[in-house]
Amino acid sequence: MDLGVSQEGDGAWTRSKTRGAEASRGGSVRDAAFRLTSAVVGRRFKGAFDEMRRAQGFSAAELQERAEARLALLLQHAAENVPFYRDAYRNLGLDPNQLHGLDDLRKLPVINKNILREYRSEDFLAANVPVNRRLQATTSGSTGEPFSFYLDRRMMPLVFASHLFYDSWFGLHPFDRHIRIVAPSMMQRPVQGDTLKAARLRYAATTRLQSLYESWTQRSASVFEADAVEVHRQTEAFRPHYIVGYTSTLAVIASELLKRNLPLARKLKGIITIAEILTPERKLLIERYFDAPVINRYGQREFKFWCSQNCMDAPERFHVNTELVISEILREDGTPAAEGEVGRLVLTNLHNYVMPFIRYDTGDLARAEGQTVCACGRGFPLIERVEGRAAECIKDSSGKLVSPMSLSLYLFASNDFADTVRHYQLVEESQNRLRLLVVPADGFNEQARERLCDSLAQLLGESVTIEVKTVKAIPLEKSGKRPLIKPFHHVGVA
Repeated sequence: MDLGVSQEGDGAWTRSKTRGAEASRGGSVRDAAFRLTSAVVGRRFKGAFDEMRRAQGFSAAELQERAEARLALLLQHAAENVPFYRDAYRNLGLDPNQLHGLDDLRKLPVINKNILREYRSEDFLAANVPVNRRLQATTSGSTGEPFSFYLDRRMMPLVFASHLFYDSWFGLHPFDRHIRIVAPSMMQRPVQGDTLKAARLRYAATTRLQSLYESWTQRSASVFEADAVEVHRQTEAFRPHYIVGYTSTLAVIASELLKRNLPLARKLKGIITIAEILTPERKLLIERYFDAPVINRYGQREFKFWCSQNCMDAPERFHVNTELVISEILREDGTPAAEGEVGRLVLTNLHNYVMPFIRYDTGDLARAEGQTVCACGRGFPLIERVEGRAAECIKDSSGKLVSPMSLSLYLFASNDFADTVRHYQLVEESQNRLRLLVVPADGFNEQARERLCDSLAQLLGESVTIEVKTVKAIPLEKSGKRPLIKPFHHVGVA
């Protein structure tokens, strides 16, 4: 079974797709830098990276067995050392020694940011884990209020390993040059945490290595300052192998550069989209301009690592990395969603022993996938697609949920508005009144405006009043994102 990566060690992997003397020299430099990274970050980095590469060839049953073995250790640890879970197990009459598999996991409560805010942080921190392993971090506050939490310092090698592991699927190498276009809150910065002397020295060395790595391989730009022409200039000057950025910003940049007829002289290996859903119209714009594979990643700031990535052979679907997390898609009543159903995406981090995130409601909606075997041969479980944030959904006149992804599919798959609409945002101004903000394409006219109103009325119900307003641009939120839907309870909250 060919999984697209070499199983023969670091050097073979980093050179597997290069040719010639120049490529060989580049591969040798990458090999040396890769081994230096392993030495500084720690042996767990190399071990985790090798294990992920090996695990992707396992069957679904083997991967589940590995995940459940990690889960059993985590659940017992939480029961013995974390006050919230110790009380939860006792109240539910559960014996932690008898909790082993996914069925047992479903007996535990689902937690979310609101529940975590209701308790003291000490209630979710493991009493037996040394303070020097705590890394304090904060979410971006895109839902209106920042949220502080703790990572496990021992997770960090897995974070680096997971990034390189996902890169390898699309032929990206550890020290390929790249441009990052993200919100300032995602720019690299030290994570807070009290450390012992040895840990402090290792952290200083890692930070220095990261700084050198970024100066060699990376250029960063804020989404708030990402001018399309300037991004084009930087790309031509820096000659990156790939670009990573917020999905909507990359789509806006692609649209503007297509309009200006400013192609890139050098072909990229890929475009990595993050932080927002990749809708069909956004993907089309990015593919048309950059002419490179679009790599879609899903992760949680609370987990630090990327939890899943789209498959090369089934680009619309996500593989969930069960070496890192266990995923569930749940109905409103807490039961597992059936194939094709949309439900809450709930994740369990298998590696945070400082502040365990067990059955954590991500706030995202996903569509359950019934297929168990993927064409690529990887055994990692599949998610059909991520529908968007639950907080960015509205309901039609019958009470049915309309997600950002379902709105996009309706406008651009069921009804072809690609030639008339460049970008859009649906704003719910009151319960039965909506305004569609449209950045018009060349084909937009009054007939297109009427078609949009009629189509949205069919989707949302005839009792809903819809206004279509053309604008020059869709403004960014404070989080650096452009939500496709702004429900009434979010209007006025930037």
